[in-house]
Amino acid sequence: MNVDYQVLRFDNKIKPKKIGGLGVELEQRKGSGNYDKNRTQFNIEYVGLDGHPTLASKVYQTIYTNNIHFNKGDNTNILNGCIITSGPDFFRKLGLPMKDTGRVYAEGVHAGEPVFCPDIKSEEDIPEKVLDYFNESYNFMSDLVGKNNVVYAGVHLDEDTPHMHFYFLPVVDHVDRKVFEVDEKGKRITKQIYTKDNLIKNVPVQKRDENGKAIYKTEYGKFLDSDNFWKQLGGKSSYAKIQDNYNEYMNKKGFNLDRGKVGSNRHHKDKAEYNIEVLNKQIEKLKKEIEFNKSINDIELKTNKEVLSINSDEILSPSKDILKRYKDKDVEKLINYSKEIKKENIATKNALESKEMTINKLENEIKQFKSGKTYSDKEKALANKDMIISNQEKIINEQNGIIDNLKKEVSKLNERVTSLIEYFGKKLEKAYYTIAHFLGINKEDTDTYVIENYISRVNNKYNNTNEKSTKSKDDYEL
Repeated sequence: MNVDYQVLRFDNKIKPKKIGGLGVELEQRKGSGNYDKNRTQFNIEYVGLDGHPTLASKVYQTIYTNNIHFNKGDNTNILNGCIITSGPDFFRKLGLPMKDTGRVYAEGVHAGEPVFCPDIKSEEDIPEKVLDYFNESYNFMSDLVGKNNVVYAGVHLDEDTPHMHFYFLPVVDHVDRKVFEVDEKGKRITKQIYTKDNLIKNVPVQKRDENGKAIYKTEYGKFLDSDNFWKQLGGKSSYAKIQDNYNEYMNKKGFNLDRGKVGSNRHHKDKAEYNIEVLNKQIEKLKKEIEFNKSINDIELKTNKEVLSINSDEILSPSKDILKRYKDKDVEKLINYSKEIKKENIATKNALESKEMTINKLENEIKQFKSGKTYSDKEKALANKDMIISNQEKIINEQNGIIDNLKKEVSKLNERVTSLIEYFGKKLEKAYYTIAHFLGINKEDTDTYVIENYISRVNNKYNNTNEKSTKSKDDYEL
């Protein structure tokens, strides 16, 4: 038996710069959704723009008309929002005709399952029960935040799943203001602090009582303050309380919606099952970390082993003995230089391998965070889904930053390897001509292939005897 879950997804961090794009999506139906323009005409508006050209215009006009005090900075959470919906089966039970879109869910709990959308061709296709569901949802939310603070509320039937967008100003009737120390002229006293960027900044000194506790004063009126709005609704437990109250309200209105058990995750498992799943995910994560660290350690051991294997038996060493009777200063330098280059190339190659493994690991983590598969923080899982999404986005941005830095390092290492190869090639070419000079071969009559062939013959003869060669230069003429 399928269970119909309620979905209330809040966003309490809508800043001024986001309002423009939000308004375009709500009114012009442009954005990332799967919009069916044939069904857009059946969308329902409870609170629209009321003649304003944009959503931003409506927002600020509402603020000024109602004498709401607010911070005009770019970081102000000027709007809060909520999306209200349920699953396709719920709307089907209410009588709404649904059709297969031919697409499937790419990820999440329903990954691989077909995507259904409303099959609406006229207003008669929208059942009364569906309208009642959204009417009651609107009534619940407008009573919660105050009807005067609602700037937009509407139902979208032109996407895959019917849902309500509800946006409001988070207004409170009082705020607690910090009290600051002032001098005899009433001017705030400041002190210098260092910011995280190691810059000096002047900040006001907050006033404290005899016990050292910060002093606040309460001001009454209308204030736009998202943090205080949710604090006055219960702080960390405010989202859970709203979910409880909404479920109770809607069930009394005849809609059989499951709230989801306290302590549940998105699969609505009971508390014990949830805790077991969290522990299993942590164990799995630890196993992956151990496996990853072992791989990195193997690379380090491999690097050390390869570097230590570089000794006097390098390919040019026999040539040193053969040509000892000549001025072999350049040959000696070439041998030592070739060893150092080989060591550096080994270290660079393995460093690249290690960083590429790290990049792959981080990219896989990002995919898992986007799908919600590895998010196992118990306290955040108990809170609203939007808070989880916000934290996921933060983690994803941090991981993307790390990946970008690693890719830059990889690029620099690749450039270093290329530079070393070019530099070594030039040195090697000079050394070849030096050896040719020692052998009495004209520079213009030879090339690197001739010298390599000579070195190969020397090495073969050297490897086939346990004694040092006593032959003269003429014995090795080409």
